[in-house]
Amino acid sequence: MKDGIHIRIVTAASTVYDDMVSYVELPFSGGSVGVLQDHAPMLGAIEDGVVTARKDSGTEEFVAVNLGVANIVHNEVTLLVRAAERAEDIDLARAQSAEKRARERLAEHSADLDVKRAQIALHRALARQAAVRMMKGQ
Repeated sequence: MKDGIHIRIVTAASTVYDDMVSYVELPFSGGSVGVLQDHAPMLGAIEDGVVTARKDSGTEEFVAVNLGVANIVHNEVTLLVRAAERAEDIDLARAQSAEKRARERLAEHSADLDVKRAQIALHRALARQAAVRMMKGQ
């Protein structure tokens, strides 16, 4: 595809997604941002959530992401994120178990609880589940 948007989602370990698409929706802090071809340059904070990448064919792909930065310039969208996982690679039962564990930890209110870490785990589990639901059209 000559026209379109090149999107790359990168973690410290690897490139999780790298493709040409016609539309991207990003989970920015403060709300979702849709990106079409020739979007104005933009730099922003990525929140825990799901990146939606739509191809010219109309098919959509979903990637769960956790905290990072997005750079949009000259039809290039680059996300540098803490963690990313394509929806088709997510084990839904594992994500649901992670959510349950995180909620249980947060409900404990123990003195040695790392609240921030438990909240991060909860948000990641919820983003992973959302990506799978979106992939399945639910």
